[in-house]
Amino acid sequence: MIGIILCCHADMGTGIKSAAELIIGPQENFLAIGINPEEGLDDLKKKLKKAIRTIGGDGVLILTDIPGGTPFNVSAMLMNDKIKMISGFNLPLLIKILMERHIHSDIKKLTHGAAQYAAEHVIDAEVLLNSQKSA
Repeated sequence: MIGIILCCHADMGTGIKSAAELIIGPQENFLAIGINPEEGLDDLKKKLKKAIRTIGGDGVLILTDIPGGTPFNVSAMLMNDKIKMISGFNLPLLIKILMERHIHSDIKKLTHGAAQYAAEHVIDAEVLLNSQKSA
């Protein structure tokens, strides 16, 4: 199974992890880590390396909150064939990934499919509501 690590600013990862597990139940190989104001890059890098070692498995998909932010930059340093990253995730995307990882053992397919899903499912609510009124 592909492991999932939420690497975010402060407690965002812990909160969204909790919300995802409320909706779909407790998950294996699923961790959240964060960087706090008093911590630097090296502190986060140590936390992330420890989380990756803890999860192991068929690969690790790291989800970061802000493209170009500190969690993104630290995660990018650790990417390789078995460690991939998606940045700018939200709760629906996280749930999709958690459910899909039981189907796909190929981390590249999981990552690519998740990026496509995100591009198709972040919507302008006004456009959606107006299209429903017209139907």
